[in-house]
Amino acid sequence: MKQIFVGLSLFLVVAFVYYESPIHYLTDNAYSVLMDEAILVHGTPDMSSYQVEHGQQSPFINHGYLYTIDLVNGRLLYVYPWGCSLLSLPLVAFFDAFGLKVAPRGVYNVANETEIQAAAGAIFSAVVVAIFFGTSSLFLSRGWSLAIALGAAFGTSMWSAASRTMWPQTGYLVLISLVAWELAKMKPRPLLLGTLLAWACFARPQASPIVLVVSLYVLIEFGLPVFLKYAGAGAAWGSVFAATMLLFFGRLLAPSYSTMTGFSGLLPRAEGLLFSPSRGLLVFMPIVLWTLYLAARYWWCLPQKRLAFLALAVIAVHITMTACWGGWWGGWSYGPRLLMDTIPWFVLLTVVGVRAFLDDRQLTMQKCSAVIAAAMLLLAVSVAMNAPGALSSTANAWNATPNVDQYPDRVWDWQRPQFLAWGVVLPRRHHRASSDRWR
Repeated sequence: MKQIFVGLSLFLVVAFVYYESPIHYLTDNAYSVLMDEAILVHGTPDMSSYQVEHGQQSPFINHGYLYTIDLVNGRLLYVYPWGCSLLSLPLVAFFDAFGLKVAPRGVYNVANETEIQAAAGAIFSAVVVAIFFGTSSLFLSRGWSLAIALGAAFGTSMWSAASRTMWPQTGYLVLISLVAWELAKMKPRPLLLGTLLAWACFARPQASPIVLVVSLYVLIEFGLPVFLKYAGAGAAWGSVFAATMLLFFGRLLAPSYSTMTGFSGLLPRAEGLLFSPSRGLLVFMPIVLWTLYLAARYWWCLPQKRLAFLALAVIAVHITMTACWGGWWGGWSYGPRLLMDTIPWFVLLTVVGVRAFLDDRQLTMQKCSAVIAAAMLLLAVSVAMNAPGALSSTANAWNATPNVDQYPDRVWDWQRPQFLAWGVVLPRRHHRASSDRWR
């Protein structure tokens, strides 16, 4: 009971801080809440009955509509993956019941959608942090579990990116964190596990290679009977999602989904994902160096070594997959947004590493203190690096001058890195009501 109380308190505190952090915006998720409202009111994802914004040039590139929506077979549809939007339906229904509608009187209101997505992003991300606490508690004391969960909450892209809005990744993080929790229990429920991974793919099709890695782990670790149940549940949900996409789009994936560009240039892009001053994972989240140190130092005595290997494999696959994409820097965002999918797996790796560290009876007090001091220092730097993404308007405006999508080499500029562009913080209302964030 006390564990549940601590987890709930953690969720409430983190959700409050996430929501009150002033930087919130719409990007690839724009109009996803309007799709939810269309489903709730009209029983269809078609938004053609609503009055929405039009334009003649970028970013209104789809028949005069914003790049996130388009006319498809006579329907006005959200063209990014639908998984996260559908997961948000209960929250949208809640806000709708209390009078906060994204399209009052049928007219789309960008400020209302930004407000709803700010709240939804904070809630979903805080749920992820609570899941981290639950996963840690399987191996560690309440104090260590709380420290790891809070470290992940504010020392990673959970604060600077995932919680700023309902990115397609935000819902995916809830699902994949639950997957990691289920696997850490060592007695996973195969039907639930298959369902979670199927929804993860629906929310983020880029997760498909990750599902293959996890599926191989399930087969090896839990045997054929468990795997068949797991695969059956995943296939059933996958069939439903495939039929939905075929019905509305005539294809299996949402139209916005772009394929990989291949392995040409893989190493420079991977280097950018890890070390560049404005998108590098190790620059913005140096605390993962401590995690990797513990994994390497105690590899031969890690509890559940196969689980640790799975975490490392998923992290490596995701980084490689992201490096195969031409837009590896993640567009207009803060820090290594496209790598926040790896956070649950780094948390899992941290948990088993800390367990091995605490079980090391040969460690002297001096060395133990040094290891913990290093963790505190790296975590402090990580928090400082991620704070601008949630607190500073100029850190986010860094993307615009000049446009990072047109000049991606900017992410390598150590003279003007994004994490130092933190000077001015605008009032909270400005960020949520502003419509000039379309790009």
